[in-house]
Amino acid sequence: ISFPHHSASLLESLNRLRLEGKFCDVHVHVGGRIFPAHKSVLAAASPFFHDKLVLHDGERLLLPTAIDPEAFEGLLHLIYSGRLTLVLEALPGHLLVASGLQLWHVVDQCSEIL
Repeated sequence: ISFPHHSASLLESLNRLRLEGKFCDVHVHVGGRIFPAHKSVLAAASPFFHDKLVLHDGERLLLPTAIDPEAFEGLLHLIYSGRLTLVLEALPGHLLVASGLQLWHVVDQCSEIL
């Protein structure tokens, strides 16, 4: 038996839990802001996060200060939803952060737009 919407529904539930701050096992610190998240979701979405989280077992994960918090927030939403909403002027910043996080599918899509 196949349940075609199971994956999307599961990720949607994880995003809702993240937004409510429930069952989050990592807090990503970016530019003075703190973003609760789930290690397993981040590790599955990004080789960068996978490697960081393998080496770092704590609940607090500091990202480089060069990362723009607004771009990170948009990309975190994308990781949980599959959607990225931004204005064209913000695209280069998101592209830069996506590259640093090794979100290659985002880099490819954003590069095509530019």
